[in-house]
Amino acid sequence: MEAKSEVNVGKFIGRRISQLRIMTRLMEHELEAAKGAREVSMERQLVESMLDTLEVFVDDCESVAGGRDRSKADAKPVVARLN
Repeated sequence: MEAKSEVNVGKFIGRRISQLRIMTRLMEHELEAAKGAREVSMERQLVESMLDTLEVFVDDCESVAGGRDRSKADAKPVVARLN
């Protein structure tokens, strides 16, 4: 029988949370740059990068916590991005 390695979920998430901290600081900066305006404008590439960061974090957390494996189940369709 193969021994399964124990993963400390708190430590795992703690190591990966730095990307989310950077993203929240970036969003705070964009809000500050808007100077209280109702609308905030951001480049599409920046928003796509933020979404990618969140998706990677969520996928990693799900895989460690014993959640579903997206690669097998319902793989997200790949969409070509126009630059």
